[in-house]
Amino acid sequence: MKRFTYALLSFALFAVLITGCKKEEDKSGSTDNNTNTEFLAPTTPMNRVAILEDFTGVRCGYCPDGHVRAKAILDANPGKFIILAVHAGSYATPATGWANFTTNFGSALVTQAKVSGFPAGTINRMLCSELNVTPQIANGYAMSRGSWATAANKVMAMSAPVNIGAKATFDAGTRLLTVKVDLYYTSDFTTANNLNVLLLQDHLFSKQSGGTPNSNSYEQNHVVREFLTGQWGEPITETKTTGSKVSKTFTYTVPNDYHGTAVEGGGAVIIDDLKVVAFVANGQTDVLNAVEVDVK
Repeated sequence: MKRFTYALLSFALFAVLITGCKKEEDKSGSTDNNTNTEFLAPTTPMNRVAILEDFTGVRCGYCPDGHVRAKAILDANPGKFIILAVHAGSYATPATGWANFTTNFGSALVTQAKVSGFPAGTINRMLCSELNVTPQIANGYAMSRGSWATAANKVMAMSAPVNIGAKATFDAGTRLLTVKVDLYYTSDFTTANNLNVLLLQDHLFSKQSGGTPNSNSYEQNHVVREFLTGQWGEPITETKTTGSKVSKTFTYTVPNDYHGTAVEGGGAVIIDDLKVVAFVANGQTDVLNAVEVDVK
């Protein structure tokens, strides 16, 4: 009888310990129940982050004014506004004595946006008519720099149907960048969504028309270096209903430089100056939400 009582007490104690561990794990709220890994996206409804595609170029004399205006919006809205400096068009085309910050993606973005003059910008790839601003070309997405703040404020007041979280880590030995992106849908979605992941670099110095204080050594920031997911992103084929979670991981081998480091090159890659941006678009347009993270 004593042995039976002792065994029963031991089993009860073991059950209490197991139950206690389970409660402690649930309290943390930092894991995805499906994968038991960290889930990065918020799960409460939030407003959209505004994302500016700033079409710019090193030989564009008015473009530095666009950079100033974009920074003012960023400073006024930390965590709610993202800048993508897209060097494209005739003012960015490689030329002797000028840095080459172009990518394989800029020309298609300029065409889609319907740009007629530089600098130009799109806000969340939404039609200007939806944002109550004047387009550069009728029925276009691109607007002049004087409209960026108005359009961004309009977007930042809109609810987001999907939340995004991301983490970017770099292995110096292999130069492999790993980006984990998590999505949480706060609304049902039946149309095609594309996930876009971009690599940006700050603190690049080059000759710049109209650049101040030194036009021969002007600081370029938010420079788009690469689309890890291709021109228009990777389709999200998973279920997209309220409460749905989607997790993706991307890898990319970071080069030592883009277009070389000489005068006509795009400069060396400094890992501490890199950022990753992830955004979900409704197809190729209408950016539903975005996030920017440092590379660790």
